[in-house]
Amino acid sequence: MNNRWTLQKGKIIWNCKNDRHTDTIEMSGNRVSAIITYGVGETGHISISRELRYPQLRTLPKNTHSTLGCFHNQLQTFTVNGKAATEYPESFVFDGIMHAHSKNAEKTVAFERSFFPCCKTRAYIEHVVVTNCSQAPVSISSEGINEQYYERGSKGIYTINVLCGKLDNVTLIPGESVVSDLIFSARLPFEKPYELNGERELAERKSFVHKIFSDSPVLKTEDDKLDCMFNFSKLRAAESIFDTDAGPLHSPGGGAYYAAVWTNDQVEYAAPLFPFIGYDRANSAILNAFDLFIPFMGENLQPIPSSIIDEGHDLWEGAGDRGDAAMFLYGVTRFLLAYGDRETARKYLYSIDWCVRYLLKKINGDGVIASDSDELEGRFESGNANLCTSCLAYAGLISAADILNELGIKQKADEYVAHADSLRENIEKFFGAEISGYNTYRYYKENTLLRSWICIPLTMGITERKDETVRALLSDRLFGKDGLVCEEGNTIFWDRSTLYALRGILNAGYSDRVYDFLLYYVNKRLLGDHVPYAVEAYPEGNQRHLSAESALFARVITEGIFGIVPRGFSSFDICPSIPKKLGHAHLENIRAFGDCFSLKVKHAENGYDITLKTADGQTRELFAPFGKAVRIEL
Repeated sequence: MNNRWTLQKGKIIWNCKNDRHTDTIEMSGNRVSAIITYGVGETGHISISRELRYPQLRTLPKNTHSTLGCFHNQLQTFTVNGKAATEYPESFVFDGIMHAHSKNAEKTVAFERSFFPCCKTRAYIEHVVVTNCSQAPVSISSEGINEQYYERGSKGIYTINVLCGKLDNVTLIPGESVVSDLIFSARLPFEKPYELNGERELAERKSFVHKIFSDSPVLKTEDDKLDCMFNFSKLRAAESIFDTDAGPLHSPGGGAYYAAVWTNDQVEYAAPLFPFIGYDRANSAILNAFDLFIPFMGENLQPIPSSIIDEGHDLWEGAGDRGDAAMFLYGVTRFLLAYGDRETARKYLYSIDWCVRYLLKKINGDGVIASDSDELEGRFESGNANLCTSCLAYAGLISAADILNELGIKQKADEYVAHADSLRENIEKFFGAEISGYNTYRYYKENTLLRSWICIPLTMGITERKDETVRALLSDRLFGKDGLVCEEGNTIFWDRSTLYALRGILNAGYSDRVYDFLLYYVNKRLLGDHVPYAVEAYPEGNQRHLSAESALFARVITEGIFGIVPRGFSSFDICPSIPKKLGHAHLENIRAFGDCFSLKVKHAENGYDITLKTADGQTRELFAPFGKAVRIEL
């Protein structure tokens, strides 16, 4: 694969001379999300446009997609010695902030534009540094921009501003620079205009990026691409958290999904990761998401909604029961175990018990869990009972039992384990099948074609058909140029199933076999034509950088390569699965289980040597045989 970008010291660089191409990236702050289209236009000049979303500024009540969107094409332009300067990009650099480096046609002046959302304000800034790179003084001028217009929404009239100051014949000696800020903002009625300083806001964004990169788990392997994409994935997962009436809420983004939570994206995908990152705002956002669903857990055992929308003021359940209770049970129990706080866990005992009772009510005559659809919401057929829902329920029951055992509720814990054992047997009996020549799983009763979600048993510790399932997943029937297709014979793909599959194949012990596929995926997403994150889908959404997909990639590392499964408030199983070509894997600053610790895993004869180092400096040495989990108590 020919890469458009290169990796250098934790940042990616596109040397774009003579390369006509544009791309999009989403970056988020607490009150704004910016989808930036950037690149090189047909004539070689810089091309920039923006779609800014303001999650608190609702345009319609009770509507999933009613986030105020502002589309801007303004560009602050400059004159050099009285002549209008056209900027010709030489490189773009992403390090958590997007930077464009360009020069004028005469190459007398260099421009560095840094694009970023403000961390705490409904504003987005392009911070421009203009530098004299010639051997003589130059005069720089720029007309100011002062635009204001209004949009009507459900909270009144919103004011949108586009502002930048005027530069009037500023003389720069060789090597000297001048700075200017182009600021886009939106505000509620009666809010005062923001007074923003670009350099301070840029420093705050840099500080946030550094916190996510360095003060959370840091991956160190022989593959710097893998390490870098893990870092970027933490950032995308952690930044997409927005202030709302319900408190901070994690949301997918993508220009469509803000100030709302889903049982799959937020609870099933993101929740199990966030305790490992140790970012308080992320953990609070997940607890807020749990709290929004609990009022719908009534004693009449009606389905919970798939999504709580409009800052917590309404719901969406247009696909019926997608297996949402199974998603919730799995996500809430995995989160609570890794979060490591007993009192928090006690708070959610009712919701755990409710989900179990609801799922037991949904067991059909074949002993598996019935649901109206799955997380693809009818885009592909899922029958009356699908593999995902039952597998999530199985793993959720195991983790729920672990929580109850920690809290001394032994009898009910044993009941949960018994239900899980029965469900596992019935998953094998009902879903186990030969499909397209592979002894793997049918996704639903009438299913006759391979589906990408046959990977999910592997991620939940269900290994009865692991050999043939791995063979099917990595075959050309399912694995295409963008990862797994949803169904053999189809070109539609959703990254979430690819990411589950990569994790599941690692969990099944096929680290060497999957490694080339993992590297292919990382190379394409990090350094290809659309970078640097996991994406949602194609053609739907045109590969949006939804946030929870990045959480799923990070879990390929924590749960796939390291094989970490929470088993108590201060304990976990580790079953490493490290490709021999990777050599070793070191994960520093893990923040889970109420502790901070690091793990270093390397190949040994017939297994792995594991070094555990805790925050107080204590070190433990362990050995894990291939394919066998080791329990670690902190």
